[in-house]
Formats: sequence, structure tokens, C-alpha cells
Amino acid sequence: MRPRCRRRFAASLGLALAFGVPQLPAQTPRQPARGEISAEFVHATVDSLASVVRDEYVDAEVATRVEGSLRKWLAEGRYADVRTPEDLSRSLTRDLVALTSDKHLAVVVDRESPSAIAGETASAEPRLTAARRSNFGVQRVEILPGNVGYINIRSFYRPDEAREAISAAMQVLSNADALIVDLRGDGGGSPDTVALFASYLFETPGLKLFEIASRSGDVRPYRTETSPLPNRNERRSVYVLTDARTFSAGEGLAYILQERRRAEIVGEATAGAANPGRPYRLNSDLQVTIPTGKVRSAVRGANWEGTGVMPDVAAPSNDALRVAHVRALRQLIEQASRGPWRDLLEGQLALLDRETLR
Repeated sequence: MRPRCRRRFAASLGLALAFGVPQLPAQTPRQPARGEISAEFVHATVDSLASVVRDEYVDAEVATRVEGSLRKWLAEGRYADVRTPEDLSRSLTRDLVALTSDKHLAVVVDRESPSAIAGETASAEPRLTAARRSNFGVQRVEILPGNVGYINIRSFYRPDEAREAISAAMQVLSNADALIVDLRGDGGGSPDTVALFASYLFETPGLKLFEIASRSGDVRPYRTETSPLPNRNERRSVYVLTDARTFSAGEGLAYILQERRRAEIVGEATAGAANPGRPYRLNSDLQVTIPTGKVRSAVRGANWEGTGVMPDVAAPSNDALRVAHVRALRQLIEQASRGPWRDLLEGQLALLDRETLR
């Protein structure tokens, strides 16, 4: 089930993973960096976009309709007044979303470096540096009052990148009596890492969580880890925070946990972007993310495309953490015997309740 253009759920549930980008179309004229674009450039870009959507978009019927509309609008002069690559990307994205309601389908400005244009391999260092500085998506881990664990995940990097950060976080949280997973503003990422993180919340190895079906009919299942994984815990309560910025893979984790009644979703409805995709280069200035698969959950065979994940407990984004913490404390109080620990839990709950009255 990346930076916000939005960050896409790639080949996957989210975060468009760059699997190899097609070569620069020979017929598309190159533009001076950040200069005005020519009518020829606009025409070639829209033509390339129409073709790649027709050939790659996951729903062939919708793809044919989008191609026809783009070519019709191009012939009618819809993009005649566009002057920059930025303006063209905005216009095309607006039209693509209007035609499909697919929030993963987007054209963005992404200028090739001279070395990439010459065919040289670009260094992975900038990506890895940025990933490391974001702690591979794991932004905050702590134990809240009442022994309630809290983890904030802003994106799902690939498992080979994020595994150690997730493992370290779950070790810190291993003794917490309840867990809050904060996915507010999570921009998406790797479906494999969604399955990896979910594995800490289910004790059954190889449990099927969801699958991704491609346009060609190929299906790839995603399951919980089959190898030993320390700190798995299926017994403690889990609360997942969401808002309108929770996107793609972030929505995917919330959806599958809600579907299996493994977590209570607290906050706002999510963005509604389920179709995973990958980038295709249109020319030296622009690329498009094309959804190439559909997510099907293991229980109902459904997904959150266009609807988002609806919270079990509605709360404004800025109050969702407090609401979830209150709910966690109330449940822990119900489970606790009379004594000092229960008194402490009740005192903390009273403090949080007083915050509501301010």
C-alpha cells in the first residue's frame, strides 16, 4: 500500500521509485535553463505525455480517454499561452487530475544534469545524504506519559535504507504498553517498507497484507516478514494518526491496519492516492509519474484510491496526538489494577482532559 509533488507511492504503494528513466525523446527540443519555452517544445511535450499515458497508465480505458483529450486540447491551442516549464507542468497536472482524479498522476519540473544527459551515471550521494539527515523517514521516537510509545514516520524509504532506523525505533518502544504511530504529513514511499513496519505489529510470519496488480496482470503480494524479527508485538493497542497530507504509502499502512482491526485511526481523512507509479522522462526539463498498478488489500481486495482512509475517531490534525493519547490512557486504566500505577495513569489523563478545556 517524496517530497510533495507529492511524494509518490512507487512501484508500490507510494513514493515513486525511479526504476530507470527512458531516454530523452529525440524530437523534443532542449530549452535554455529556466528560459521561455517554444511552441515546438510544448507540442512535443504534450505529444510525449499523451503517448506514455496511453501505453503505461494502469487503466487502459482511462489511458485512451486521457490521450484523446490531451491531443484534442493541444490542437485547440489550450497550452498556447504557456511560457515556462513550470507553467506547463502545472497546466498538465491540473488537466491529468481533472481527467482521472488520480493524485499520483503528475508532471513535474526535473531538469537533467549535464552528466546525466551525456549518459553518465549520476551519484546517489545527494539522495542518501538527504535520507540519512531525515533518519530514513523516522523523525521522532519517545515514551509519552503513561508508558505510551510514540513514533513519527514522515516517509517510507526502501527497506535496505530504512531497516536499521525502524529496528532501532522499535527497540526503544519495545516496553511501551500502547503505541501511537504518527503518519500526519507522511508523503509515501516503498510498499516493501510498509510491509516491514507492519511486521512489528503482527506476530504471524508471512501474513499477506496487500498486493499490487499491474496493467499487464502481473501480481506481487506483500507480506509480513518471515524471518525472525525482534520486538514484534500483536497484543498492545495501536493508534494511527492521519490527516489530509497523509499520502500514498502512509495511507496504505493506515488502511491495512484499520482493515484488520489492528489499529484505531485518529485524525482526518487521508488524501486518497493509492495507485502506485514510476517516473517517465518527457524531455530535458519535465518528467511525469504514471500510476502503473493497483493496490488490493488482503482482506477485502479494496483500496483507498479517491476516497482516502476515514478515521475511526475524527479529530483536527493539530489535536490528533492528544486525542489518541487520551484514548490510550483510558484503555490502559481499564486494564490496570487498583494501585499506584493506575493512580498515575488517571492523573495523567486528568491533565490531558484539562488541556481540552483551555
